[in-house]
Amino acid sequence: MNKKQFLNTYKKIDQLDETNKNKAENPPIYRSKQDERLIKDYHFAKFQKNRQSAQNNAALKALLEKEQWDNEDVETLLKSLR
Repeated sequence: MNKKQFLNTYKKIDQLDETNKNKAENPPIYRSKQDERLIKDYHFAKFQKNRQSAQNNAALKALLEKEQWDNEDVETLLKSLR
């Protein structure tokens, strides 16, 4: 075995260790493709609902048009976004 082959062997072993570490550290997030689709659809529907409620909130629109805010305005904003 020459020096080049020896170094290549070490590189291959290091690559195998990295792939094993990646598999161990990153388990799959979803159990199946169907679960992934359902969860993503749920979060998108929730986002759309929140966006629609924010767009239809008159108090939020008034706050966004206001130039100077005080503590009450910030509290009102946080309450409207919850």
